[in-house]
Amino acid sequence: MGKADVGMIHELEEQIFFLVGDSTTKKIMEGSDKITEKTSKKKIAEWVKDAMERLDTFVDEKTRIKIMENCGINCAQVNKRVIEKAKARRKKYINTDEFLEALEKDPMPGTRINRKDDTLYHYYTPQSFTRPMRCYCSLLRGLPFNKTVSPTYCHCSKAFVKKYWETILEKPVEVELIQSAVSGAQECKFAVHL
Repeated sequence: MGKADVGMIHELEEQIFFLVGDSTTKKIMEGSDKITEKTSKKKIAEWVKDAMERLDTFVDEKTRIKIMENCGINCAQVNKRVIEKAKARRKKYINTDEFLEALEKDPMPGTRINRKDDTLYHYYTPQSFTRPMRCYCSLLRGLPFNKTVSPTYCHCSKAFVKKYWETILEKPVEVELIQSAVSGAQECKFAVHL
């Protein structure tokens, strides 16, 4: 996991640099050079928490959301097996409604969905496992339960959820971040507008 964490931090740095330039990137990424494959999960999570605070301070909301969405798109590429597995499950059903009904009754582990008209509510419940964690993202798994992270970070997950549903349903969707576990909620909640 250490190598993947370092890679994700470099990806974050690249996205920040691409959208805001060198001097701001250096401010936000301060201390990232000390993170190695041997750095503890707790220290990584605390660095990410602080980096998100700096991102919120130095970058306007629209740009910082775009930075994190770009990271989520990359994450969807890296974790495409999860999406492909769900896509294969979708193909077992005649239509989308039948698939979504089945998914409501038997969700993927650590997730659940419910549907109201043309909106699908997608939940992540990382605290529900026997080994509770704050987030499925390995960068925040070590976040102490008494600390929270800016919701800015969770726009990465929002982009992942968007890619997930667009791939499964084979059509564009819009996704809205409602709440997140690392920002203080019991679970993450996204509204997927079909």
